[in-house]
Amino acid sequence: MQYVLGLDIGIASCGWAVINQEKERIEDLGVRIFDKAENPKDGKSMATPRRDARSTRRTLRRKKHRMQRIKIILVKQGLLSKTELDHLYESATEVDVWNLRLDALERKLNPKEFTRVLIHLAKRRGFKSNRKETTLSENGQILESISENQQIMGQKNYRTVGEMILQDKKFESHKRNKDGTYIGTVTRQQLQDEIQMIFNAQRLYKNNYATAEFENSYLEIWASQRPYASKDQIEKMIGYCTLEQKEKRAPKASWSFQYFVALQTINNLRLISKDRIEELSFEEKKQIMNLALEKSIVKYIDIRKLLSVPNEFQFNSLSYSADTVDITVESRKCIELKEYHSINKVYKQIYEKNALNLLPKDYDTIAYGLTIFKDDKDILEYLQNKYVNAKGKPISNFANKTYDDTFIQALLNLNFTKMGHLSFKALKNIIPFLEEGLSYDKACEKAGYNFKGTSYTEKTKYLPVIPQNTNPVVHRALSQTRKVINAIIKKYGSPNAIHIETARELSKTFQERKEIDSMYQDNSKKNEHAICKLKELGNINPSGINIVKFKLWNEQDGRCMYSGKYIEPHRLFEEGYTEVDHILPYSRSLDDSYNNKTLTLGTENQRKGNKTPYEYMGNTSIWNDFETRVQSNKKITKKKQQKLLLQHFSYAREQEFIERNLNDTRYATIYLSSLIQQHLIFSESSRKKKVHTVSGIITSHLRSRWGFNKDRKEGHIHHALDAVIVAVTSDHMIQRVTKYYKLKELNRNLQAKRMPFPEPWEGFRLELEARISPNTQQYLKGFRFKNYADVNLSEIKPIFVSRMPKRSITGELHQETIRKFIGYNEKGKVLTAIKTKLEDIPFDANGDFPMYGKETDLYTYNAIKERFLSHKKDKRKSFQEPLYKPTKSGGIGPLIKSIKIIDTRTIVNPVNQGKGVVYNSKIARTDVFKKDEKYYLIPIYTIDLMKNILPQKAITAGKGYEDWTTIDPSFTFLFSLFPNDLIQIVPSKNKTIKARTTVSKKEVLLPSLTGYFKGVHSGTAGITVETHDGSVIANVGSKQLLLFEKYQVDVLGHYTKIKEEKRIGMAI
Repeated sequence: MQYVLGLDIGIASCGWAVINQEKERIEDLGVRIFDKAENPKDGKSMATPRRDARSTRRTLRRKKHRMQRIKIILVKQGLLSKTELDHLYESATEVDVWNLRLDALERKLNPKEFTRVLIHLAKRRGFKSNRKETTLSENGQILESISENQQIMGQKNYRTVGEMILQDKKFESHKRNKDGTYIGTVTRQQLQDEIQMIFNAQRLYKNNYATAEFENSYLEIWASQRPYASKDQIEKMIGYCTLEQKEKRAPKASWSFQYFVALQTINNLRLISKDRIEELSFEEKKQIMNLALEKSIVKYIDIRKLLSVPNEFQFNSLSYSADTVDITVESRKCIELKEYHSINKVYKQIYEKNALNLLPKDYDTIAYGLTIFKDDKDILEYLQNKYVNAKGKPISNFANKTYDDTFIQALLNLNFTKMGHLSFKALKNIIPFLEEGLSYDKACEKAGYNFKGTSYTEKTKYLPVIPQNTNPVVHRALSQTRKVINAIIKKYGSPNAIHIETARELSKTFQERKEIDSMYQDNSKKNEHAICKLKELGNINPSGINIVKFKLWNEQDGRCMYSGKYIEPHRLFEEGYTEVDHILPYSRSLDDSYNNKTLTLGTENQRKGNKTPYEYMGNTSIWNDFETRVQSNKKITKKKQQKLLLQHFSYAREQEFIERNLNDTRYATIYLSSLIQQHLIFSESSRKKKVHTVSGIITSHLRSRWGFNKDRKEGHIHHALDAVIVAVTSDHMIQRVTKYYKLKELNRNLQAKRMPFPEPWEGFRLELEARISPNTQQYLKGFRFKNYADVNLSEIKPIFVSRMPKRSITGELHQETIRKFIGYNEKGKVLTAIKTKLEDIPFDANGDFPMYGKETDLYTYNAIKERFLSHKKDKRKSFQEPLYKPTKSGGIGPLIKSIKIIDTRTIVNPVNQGKGVVYNSKIARTDVFKKDEKYYLIPIYTIDLMKNILPQKAITAGKGYEDWTTIDPSFTFLFSLFPNDLIQIVPSKNKTIKARTTVSKKEVLLPSLTGYFKGVHSGTAGITVETHDGSVIANVGSKQLLLFEKYQVDVLGHYTKIKEEKRIGMAI
């Protein structure tokens, strides 16, 4: 079968469709869903908590080791014996250690006092960056606090940090960092200065223990710190060149990479006038590069002045609001050799005019050293050409040159971090051809590279494993897409072609995606508002086009954009009276965005035809009125204003628009299409273009014109619909659509308006509607499509969404927070208490809350409750002002900052020799047993891994863990459930499953439910199940079910019942 595979790839989905080209039909379609490879709260890597926890453990371990070594030398020095040291803190009447740190400057300390001071100073050593980083953007609040404390010490003449913290009002409430603040942060050097002052003072007061030798030994241990990371460790994390697979990538700060980027920018520059596009000459390109070497930032306006570019020309890489030179637009940055100028600045400061200029290799060497090495000592040795790696092997720097120590010390204030995508070897091979003025793709070809990817490789039937990508969200999306591609090839053979569309969010950062989501929500609200207003006007079920008309009518203050005439509201939807026009004709721009739409009277639109507004009205008296109308309307976006006032839309500019709207140039799209082209074998056909990237702008327009509105809230099936549209969006289809619009724009009479919008084949729209319906067979039989004559319709199943299972057991063993164990309640559940801020107290509707010790401290309880109720139950406002505990006499008592709140939990784990308890983290797996026609569920937590014993207690609703049902050999094991395993459940006789829709929250009653298992509640044994398309979710009691089955689902959504499963031990 000759087929085209269409892929619609998002950050958590892959819609797919197989189009049978021989029969002209939708052969198959489906959706694969997976979780985004990031923390949904903040977008950080899923490995961040584990990495942070490991870092904390390492820090605590090293601190403990440091304190052990400090105590050893204290005993060795004879300050105290080991026994005395072990009992040092048993007395409660000792002088506060902060006072002792000040006393150490003014009197002789006894051995016990001196020991306490030295131990206290060794516990917290102050902030020290691994490099000399001074920018607030990198260390934020820490550096701000350090700067503030340095100012306090200087202004108030405090001698030491200890004196400042003891005596300054800033530290009255607390002396240490607390609640995310850095109030007590100081530099390590400041504390080292205090230690040295204390030793000097003690020597003046004849303290025989404060010898210079002991001071040096103490400081050696106190200041010891491992480097952030070695060169070898960092190099392991650097990716490989996209062109030279065995070479590591070069630093972005290197001269070679900066020069490469600058050459690309210059070579891509074009000058556009009304009727032509001009390239820059070789000499002009050279002039721009020379300017970039002189100026740290080269703006477009600088290039216009340098080359004396006439005002009739504009730069191709800028968007202008009109056809005139815009100084504001051209003030944007064009070229910046930032790191080159940073290094140059340091060099000139050191040597002034007495030294020769640095060579390109010098800049590469310095950039490499400052990017790869994170320890000042290593950088110094590398640039001195004396670096020796961990294996004892001398490593020469790139220039094989020794730089001056004064120069190196000055360079240490610079900090470079990022890597490019090419290696030094590839850059060296490509740059000569870029210098000749060639574009990047042609330069790569001249250098012997395939610019779309790595070197040519042997092609295979199936797509190999996707190389690890630095963006985990992109990597997961592409890896899951690979599974879909290979599964389809296994079922249908090699494709004739693959069409790809990736979501605009895929290559965006978490913050950028939040902004896009906010934009979607804002647009959705505007549409909902429009629908409400339309219903008020009597339009009960407004169509998409009517919603757009209404929004444009409001935006344009009820007037036709071209004529300025008022549009009667009651005639707004009258056929022929008003029309939505493409400002830049669709046939000439392929732009169907809202910013290219305007509302006009039908007569005006007919006269405008296939022209831009300027081509229609320019050089006439009405243009000035139109221009004033557009510029004075503050509701119109700047982008729309630019299109409305564009005066010259030449053929060259048309092609630029079409190219931009047709081609998807996003990184993820290009990366995947390149991998497929390099590695995948396609079926033999006359088609030359095997991988076709499709722009979302085009597919969005086709979807709309074929009558399919995309609602992101309504489940996951729309991904399959999009994949079908992607698959049929060929060059030929686009030509047909363009031709349709051209005819319609030039011939706007009634007959032309009724021309049918092109479809890939006759009946396509109805066929697609049938294939995405849950009643597929019924629809196909009813429509009797000719292209299904040879198909057994009973074998065609509705789309069943496949989900990536979560069978790996990872993450924290238990929650970090340690709680106080109180006891058990009457049901046998564990009672715990946890310190809680006032604004985090869980108040009920009456203002009551489960405070620990309430009976013995009613004054505190009542004060909190009264404050909460007096502020209308607003927790944030209630405790903005300090709350003090009232005394028995009615006076003001101590400040209330927090209280202990009681919580109930079924299972807890003792820690710290039973002094506290922690809650389990998550249920990683649920084992299902059966006995006497009842089902029993055992939750297995991540912490059970450590115990290495499978739990044998099944959840018993409302009971404590000790009272749960114990599983013995009389119970039959059925299966283990992980999140996203497919199950089918049927309630007991004469019962239904109460569920709700995920969007409208409407309650629905179901006789049975087949869906994905999401989890189990350890207090009730209730299970959460979501339908395959995400449209319905239910919480169901498990014990009294009539039927409880597990199914295996493959990548394409085919599922089969699990017949038998053995209970296996835990594995990570």
